[in-house]
Amino acid sequence: MGVLDYIKGVFVATWSGIKHIFRPRMTLRYPEQKLDLEGPGYRYDAKQGVGLPGFKGRHLLRFEKCTGCQLCAIACDGVAVAIEMQKVPKSKPQNKKDIWPAVDYGRCVRAGTPVITSGGVMPIEQVKVGDKVLTHKGNFKEVTETFRREYSGRMYTFQTLGNAEKLSVTEEHPVLVYSGGVTRWVHPSSIGYRTYLTRPVVAETIDVPTLSYTYDLYHPRGRGGYFTVQTIELQFTPELGRLIGYYLSEGNCSRYRVSFDINKNESSLQTDIERCLRAVFNEDVSAKPDKRSEGLKLVVDSVKVAAFFKQFGTMCDRKVLPAWALTLPTSLQSEVVRTAYWGDGHYSNKYYSYQHAMHSNFFVIRTTSRILATQYSYMLARLGILSSISTNNQANRKTCYSVTVHSPYIEVMGRLVEVKAENSPSHSHSYIKMAEGMIMSPVVHASVEHVENEIVYNLEVKDDNSYISSNISVHNCVFCGLCVDACPFDALDMTNEYELSSYDKDSLKYTPDMLAVPPKLEGKKYKVEFDTEKGVTTHG
Repeated sequence: MGVLDYIKGVFVATWSGIKHIFRPRMTLRYPEQKLDLEGPGYRYDAKQGVGLPGFKGRHLLRFEKCTGCQLCAIACDGVAVAIEMQKVPKSKPQNKKDIWPAVDYGRCVRAGTPVITSGGVMPIEQVKVGDKVLTHKGNFKEVTETFRREYSGRMYTFQTLGNAEKLSVTEEHPVLVYSGGVTRWVHPSSIGYRTYLTRPVVAETIDVPTLSYTYDLYHPRGRGGYFTVQTIELQFTPELGRLIGYYLSEGNCSRYRVSFDINKNESSLQTDIERCLRAVFNEDVSAKPDKRSEGLKLVVDSVKVAAFFKQFGTMCDRKVLPAWALTLPTSLQSEVVRTAYWGDGHYSNKYYSYQHAMHSNFFVIRTTSRILATQYSYMLARLGILSSISTNNQANRKTCYSVTVHSPYIEVMGRLVEVKAENSPSHSHSYIKMAEGMIMSPVVHASVEHVENEIVYNLEVKDDNSYISSNISVHNCVFCGLCVDACPFDALDMTNEYELSSYDKDSLKYTPDMLAVPPKLEGKKYKVEFDTEKGVTTHG
């Protein structure tokens, strides 16, 4: 670099600095200066009797007013499960127990964790504000905010019986468990082998009288041609439901053709598929025997028909039900499940002379689509049938997912798929339970590991404050302000500042001193231990 270039560089840098002396600052001198945010911050809805999430600023604790009554922690227990009582000697006359609220601001799940949404099953990192997710009450509620951060600390992983998915959560993320005939939110450290975790039966029902879709219609003209977009509306009849089930189990499609591959001896299926195609699409079917096997291809050469079935996936391991399927009326869901079973299902009813005359008595629907297997289990639950999902890995083949139904649901499943079957009194689904719109399943594998700087995610969900992650009910990350209303002495308040963030988990745990007005011991690390006899958390 020459002397002139050096002088030019110095001059440009100096001039840039001089210009910024006379420009307003882009940052604030915190805490001397604070951003004046619009809005009231914390609000309370008297009609609903709940607090409304504000800007999720931190809580403020006034030691001189707190009596240690624990009403704030009790109010939070059914919502955010973020407040616990810590013992801190303060010698305040109104608080003889010396216990004060502490707040945990951080809880999340791992990237890639599947979440049940109204738009299908998707990884949590793909869920956006405005999407609707399934909650622990069986409803689809709107996501009001999403969270992404780095996490260092303990990560708990659980797998429940009959669930092909594993749930991994940070150490303070509440999970809904079933114990003693009631459900309650607990932290992962309280969950162990055989603890019953929960998921809901979908409670919403949305009638879908018609289905609309579009396709490109080609018009030949001269040496070329042109396309126009055509809109089709189909009445959602039982015949359409049956076709959907057949396609999920036996179908494939390209841009111009739909094919249903069945065995040449399945004459009843051939007749039913042809009848339904004529009733719904007014299309004829070509039957083409497969010379290499015992197969028979039922083919429809139609862009209009192919465009409809493409929404269900074109490859066997990518088959999926659209958003509306989980909330269909049960009469239509029955048609989908029935024909899906006829295509890819099996009933085993065998007695074995060994192993104490064991009775193999179960129904199974098999698929190579992980998402479709999950959707089958939710549809069966709405029909009053409890199922479990297992995996079968074979060399050089796609992973197979088996949706299995055992006693005491054999008879109702038999009536659904028109197969004569009886329950086995001595062999039942005794370890998985379904009652009052909830499915309870025991933990069969639990582990804990320490992670460093892992990206984790969380959601804030309207009203129900929960979502279904890996087919398990988990709490969301909401600071609703119910603790403020529960406090009879105005000892707790909430700011309307921005949401708190941190580089590590421990920094998001605010002790009573850190919540104090004015804050004390800011940033001090505490060793937290739980006293099982007194039922409080202490620190030192």
